[in-house]
Amino acid sequence: MVKKFEYIRAGLWYRPIIPVTLRYGKQEVSYLALIDSGADFNIFHSDIASIFNIDLSKLKKVPFSGINKSTNKQAEGSFVELDLEVGGMNSKCMVLFSSDISPDGYGILGQQGFFNNFYVAFNLKDKIIEVKPNNAIIS
Repeated sequence: MVKKFEYIRAGLWYRPIIPVTLRYGKQEVSYLALIDSGADFNIFHSDIASIFNIDLSKLKKVPFSGINKSTNKQAEGSFVELDLEVGGMNSKCMVLFSSDISPDGYGILGQQGFFNNFYVAFNLKDKIIEVKPNNAIIS
């Protein structure tokens, strides 16, 4: 199964932003996420964890940098395992939830949790992204 997405224009540029659905228990949230091959892992704002009633204060904090909203301190977040749906393809993955990123931005799809579960082909010229499963975790 191959799913094609069109690049989305965000400001002056076209970006590889796709719709995803996050599921935790019986709840789900649909969200737009930027495919970022330079990101180590998936990152979403902690507001989504609140929707899922996940108490991040009880989870281990992990430091990260690169997209944090403050240049004065290192960002931190907490990992949670959940289901990620992309174009009808589902996988279990780890997501880092953090309040240290902008609540107005996109989620981030990175190496661990996205690229290790999906094959991704970027075609900027035609503004198309192709995504297909690349391992047995996908259902």
